[in-house]
Amino acid sequence: MSPFRNFKLVSRVNLVVAAILLLFFLLTLALDYRRQQEVIIAESVAKARLLAAGAIHAREYLSAELLRGDVTLSDRRFGLIPVVAADRIIARIGDDLGYGVRQVSSRFRNPRNAPDPFETATLIKFVSHPELKEAYGFDDTAGERVFRYLQPFRADGSCLECHGEPAAAPAFIRAAYPPERDRAYHYRLGEIIGAASVRISVASLDRQILANLRDDALQTAAVFLALVACLGLLMRTVVTRPLGRLGTAIGEVEATGRLDQRLPPRGSDEIGTLTTGFNRMMDKLQASVEQLEESERRFHLLTDTARDAIVCFLANGQIILFNVQAVRLFGYSRTDAIGLRVDALIHPDCHELAGRSVEAFLAGAGETLPAPGTPLAGRRRDGTRLRLELSLSAAESDGHRFYTAILRETS
Repeated sequence: MSPFRNFKLVSRVNLVVAAILLLFFLLTLALDYRRQQEVIIAESVAKARLLAAGAIHAREYLSAELLRGDVTLSDRRFGLIPVVAADRIIARIGDDLGYGVRQVSSRFRNPRNAPDPFETATLIKFVSHPELKEAYGFDDTAGERVFRYLQPFRADGSCLECHGEPAAAPAFIRAAYPPERDRAYHYRLGEIIGAASVRISVASLDRQILANLRDDALQTAAVFLALVACLGLLMRTVVTRPLGRLGTAIGEVEATGRLDQRLPPRGSDEIGTLTTGFNRMMDKLQASVEQLEESERRFHLLTDTARDAIVCFLANGQIILFNVQAVRLFGYSRTDAIGLRVDALIHPDCHELAGRSVEAFLAGAGETLPAPGTPLAGRRRDGTRLRLELSLSAAESDGHRFYTAILRETS
């Protein structure tokens, strides 16, 4: 038998409910993990979009201010070049957020702006699909899985000052980047010149996801534990406690034989039906026992008023009934006679039994019983001999054979 069946009902119900809730808890965690991933990725896209847009707006703002102020760029004002200034601004912001932020271009001058394979493929996509406003995804080409976001920016008037026709570029730019060797010239207005690239480590995203998931898991676990406790209390109050009272009442009936046990009535639910059924069963059993006791009283009255001694015994000779006349005749009290073997009532030199026990005599006789009025030598409790006439009948009840002997003393 499974040990689970030995547990109490409330324990088994709590275990089953806990197992079901555990499955739901794990499913909730899996769904919550996916949801947290989607939320974190959406937040990362939003932050990256702001960073990229900030870089582009910073470059556009510096370009507009340089044009409005008619500022001439020089090697001393290298940090005011819009691309350079915007790159440095967003790099600082990225450092504060823990993100990698830079500007990349397929025709770069500064090696720091050289695109990696993912950025190269995305720049090509921006050129081939001018309507594309952004691109993002996961990449692990550098040996670490990262989230990537790129937003293109296009050449404006200030960009063309250094990246347009070489003849229009400042002298210090031509000196630093000779037109015959540099590929960053000959851009046209509105042409995609590069992109703002944001790089976010997946490990940092996972840490944030797990932190959020831990908080949600603790809250969900607290709710599930409270639910298990409430269900256990409800089961104890509504089911196990009433069933326990029913079991206690049945145990008392079994131990004491008293049939006056009754349970207080309940509602019309299943437990109430069991309670009502138990009370009705007790009513019927009590009525049946009272009828049986009344029948036994009548039977004993009938046998006790008989003029002859009546002794009933089983096939093994054990006495089960001893009426008043038998008490008077043999000298045994009814208490002493019940359970006594019937051979104690037969005299040892009774020739009718030929020295055999009553059990052996009846087994040898089979279905043939002695004729009514058969003489028999009896014996009183004090050992004195009795001359008796015997009438013997047999019957069966519940598969057991028993005999009834009517004995009359003869002079």
